[in-house]
Amino acid sequence: MLVVLVVLLLLALVFGVGAVLEGLAWMFLITAALVVAAVWFAWAKVRGVTRD
Repeated sequence: MLVVLVVLLLLALVFGVGAVLEGLAWMFLITAALVVAAVWFAWAKVRGVTRD
C-alpha cells in the first residue's frame, strides 16, 4: 500500500511540475506576442508622426 502511495505522490509531483512549466511557457509566449504588438504599434505611430 505504501508503494502505491509513493508512486501516486511522485506522479502527482511530475504532472504538477509539468503543468506549472506549461503555464509559464504560455505566459512567456503571450507576453512576447503582446510586446511585439506594442512595439509594432508604437513604431507605426512614430513613423506616422515623423511623416507629417
